[in-house]
Amino acid sequence: MGEELVLASKWDIGFDVVRFLWVGFFSSLPLWARCTALALFGATLVYGFVSWLRNRSSATPEAAPEAVENDHEDAAPVR
Repeated sequence: MGEELVLASKWDIGFDVVRFLWVGFFSSLPLWARCTALALFGATLVYGFVSWLRNRSSATPEAAPEAVENDHEDAAPVR
């Protein structure tokens, strides 16, 4: 089972985004296929933005110091 894990770089992701948009705008696919590709790309952007907003609004600066609790048995302070 000597499988290796290969991770994509940031440049690979950028290339894939450009290629995905190229298919949506300039390919010779039927209109319904191009619209589907663009809709999927748009839905991904909207989902990412909404997730970012949700995470940003849930982490308030006032709540951060109170969120640290000491759940260790020996009651030693942990940073």
